[in-house]
Amino acid sequence: MKTISALLAALIISLGGFSQSPQKLSYQAVIRNSAGKLVQGADVGIRISVLQGSPSGNSVYTETHSAITNINGLVTLEIGGGATSDTFANINWSHGPYFLKTEVDPGGVSNYSITGVTQMLSVPYALYSFKAGNGFSGNYNDLTNKPITDGSETKIYGGANITVAGTGTEANPYVIYGTPGTLTTTFTSSTSFTIPSNINKIKVELWGASGGGAGAGTYSYSLRNGGDGGSGGYSRVEMFVTPSQQLSVTVGAAGYAGSNAYYSGGYWYGDTDGGKGGDSQFEGNRAQGGYGGMRGSNSGTNGNPGTSNIGNVTGYSHLSNSNILDVFVGIPISYIFDRVLTSIPGKGGSILSTYSLIPPAAGQGGCAVITFFE
Repeated sequence: MKTISALLAALIISLGGFSQSPQKLSYQAVIRNSAGKLVQGADVGIRISVLQGSPSGNSVYTETHSAITNINGLVTLEIGGGATSDTFANINWSHGPYFLKTEVDPGGVSNYSITGVTQMLSVPYALYSFKAGNGFSGNYNDLTNKPITDGSETKIYGGANITVAGTGTEANPYVIYGTPGTLTTTFTSSTSFTIPSNINKIKVELWGASGGGAGAGTYSYSLRNGGDGGSGGYSRVEMFVTPSQQLSVTVGAAGYAGSNAYYSGGYWYGDTDGGKGGDSQFEGNRAQGGYGGMRGSNSGTNGNPGTSNIGNVTGYSHLSNSNILDVFVGIPISYIFDRVLTSIPGKGGSILSTYSLIPPAAGQGGCAVITFFE
């Protein structure tokens, strides 16, 4: 059975007019497996719930669907048109906020293995407008006490990288021109940096270094490969800063490779463990480095991934020797597709007969990416 590791949902409402309400929401989801690949042409079971007040609030509406993903891994359905004992039209949208809870069974029945909760923002509340008592005709000229609109009541001034043209009148409206107000810098070693002028906010993303692979050896007279290193963790934080502020970032060093055992006098000697990858850190936030693999003469197990991460959003790989980020804290995985990889773990060594076949490999160093916002 494929495991769904990511779910991307988009809600769309189509309203035909103020006199008729469809009382349905179009819903689409892209489903991917643990390797980030699309789940294509597969039966999936989906349960939709509308929660009131908070992500853990009471359900005011629940329905189920059976759907089939298309060649793009996409399923499409209508909320309000599934199997249910509730009435979608009875939801009072004025008593929000409301949250959409999505549960998916990749087996096509009701053994739901992934749950996501997303706040329903402005689009669903268009349904509530059909109950509003506003008698406005929609014609601006029908309003009384209309504000002055000759441009004299509003002034717009441009900041850095922004220019403003026009006077704000119908004949000469304002036009705002700007250039991108962000700058991104990547660090692969520890360093200090200075906040540039006009910058008041930064986003810092950290990747911990991965652990090194262990050497192969013998255990109970049997040849055993060394364990792979563990992948590094991920951390993201955003913070306000001031121009000329001095900050420092620590980037974790790669875990060193162990050594395969050597053969002498009918025996194998000297295999060693892989080294732990270094932590990457910034202002109390941390992306933990992965642990080194265990030598073959011990257990030959893979090192653990870096899971003790600190930040607004953190992530790690649930498979210790994989570099695919698939466990996130602080944000659903569906919202962070731009960050799917972490440091590559070092491979463990192997031996054959009386000679070393493949030596173990070191891990990969950590990284820090700083995005500056005006």
